[in-house]
Amino acid sequence: MKAQPGSRTAYLKVDYRRITPINRPLRVEVSIDRVEGRKIFISGRLLDDGELCAEAEALFVRLLPGQP
Repeated sequence: MKAQPGSRTAYLKVDYRRITPINRPLRVEVSIDRVEGRKIFISGRLLDDGELCAEAEALFVRLLPGQP
């Protein structure tokens, strides 16, 4: 398999919904919503025992070969 170029964060939005506890296990759920050419649209959620703590939306752009 040929190595793929990296990607850069073009956009990242986080909505905090409640106080997130520390020193306990949390669950992270992430999905790739769609891919349009070099653009990768992703969404995610942070949960504490099923309770929503934060939601996120992001757009990543794949680098072209040779881009730093």
